[in-house]
Amino acid sequence: MSRTRAQILIVEDEQMKRRVLEDALTSSGYSVTTAANPLEAEPLLQSESFDIVLSDLRMPGQDGLSFLRGLKERKPQQTVIIMTAYGTIDTAVEAMRLGAFDYIQKPFTTEELKLKLTKALHFEHLVDENAALRRELWAPNAEHALIGHSEGIRTVLDRVHVISGLDTTVLIEGESGTGKELVARIIHEASYRASGPFVPVACAALPKELVESELFGHEAGAFTDARRRRLGRFECAHGGTLFLDDVDDIPPQVQVKLLRVLQERCFERVGGEQSVRINVRVIAATKKPLLPLVEDRRFREDLYYRLAVVPVSIPPLRKRLDDIPFLVQHFVDTLAMKMNRGKVSVTPEVIARLQRYNWPGNVRELEHVVERMIVLSSRDELREEDVPQLAPLIPAPGAVPVCLDGVTKLDLAATMAEQEKRIIRWALHRCEGNLAQAADVLGVPRSTLQYKVSKLDASEDGARTTGRPE
Repeated sequence: MSRTRAQILIVEDEQMKRRVLEDALTSSGYSVTTAANPLEAEPLLQSESFDIVLSDLRMPGQDGLSFLRGLKERKPQQTVIIMTAYGTIDTAVEAMRLGAFDYIQKPFTTEELKLKLTKALHFEHLVDENAALRRELWAPNAEHALIGHSEGIRTVLDRVHVISGLDTTVLIEGESGTGKELVARIIHEASYRASGPFVPVACAALPKELVESELFGHEAGAFTDARRRRLGRFECAHGGTLFLDDVDDIPPQVQVKLLRVLQERCFERVGGEQSVRINVRVIAATKKPLLPLVEDRRFREDLYYRLAVVPVSIPPLRKRLDDIPFLVQHFVDTLAMKMNRGKVSVTPEVIARLQRYNWPGNVRELEHVVERMIVLSSRDELREEDVPQLAPLIPAPGAVPVCLDGVTKLDLAATMAEQEKRIIRWALHRCEGNLAQAADVLGVPRSTLQYKVSKLDASEDGARTTGRPE
């Protein structure tokens, strides 16, 4: 966090000292607001957001420790530095115990104060970075290897080998569940950025009104509930790789800003005016070809060419069925170890059965099926009877049949709504509740299906509440 944009609130009862501090910090590039006492500070703290509160310890009406205690109760994350001419050990310990970040003893120089402020701002920056790292560390660990020997996988590995050492933008295309994030991680870990962060962003899972804030961050007060500055994913990925999954779901208004970042490597936070420069490699992924979206003007053509500098296409599992034996054994070994099972083998009949299925959910679906088999079987050998029922694939028709025999009149809107409910339930059941897979089966964005499911749940809850039949 740059000190030149930091917001400081000074709470000091002596007017001359307050003015001296304000002038010194303003000339050093800080944005400074002042209050003569905690009573004046309260409305400022309610209406504005400050990076640091610099408060005197001894003030008439309410002392600094009491002010600090109340402030930390209301805003636990607020950074506070206490100024005191009574810098005894007991006072300092009490201030730190109540949540002060640091204290400074009067009289002090401007340089001493600036060092304290820089230290506090650096700490806030680390807090934001650590939050991003925790999200990554708590994410399910990917097995950083592409399993298989098919021609399609060899082609992907050859392309990855060529581009890993280059700092170029990559576009990974592939159906849901084919392993796009895995390929992105392999590229990152084979690059010179491997020591930097790998920050994945599931664009389809972000509410459209928050996509810009998530990617680029926001300043305090940029919108309702934006009480403090927040770093976006681009800043969190500084020095490393940003992985934009489902980039086709990014709203058009954000595509413009993303294009500028790819061109100039700088942006403004939401509600901010100063440019932030970043050093990030961008790897994007899409579950559907982008060119048709470009032709339909649903995706910017100039952004497409900026993203697709080097394309990588991952084949679906149905086009590399010869890889199933290797994938199954890999999943069996990995899952058996996690479940504290001994060595588990797989019969040829199991492999043959799995190779007769078309795998709409790709490798992710295969992994779930293998996990279910291991969980439900207590034997050290998986047999054909352990394979769950795999629904036969029905070619997607141009229309879903509706029986109208004997019908003389119908409510078109109600009939269409009921058919949509039936189709959504079918897709969710078929994909075992996985929204991303169900959206792929239905050929709609995940965010669209999520909205329709929420409406469906709300209507069914209302029907149960009023006693009406669904």
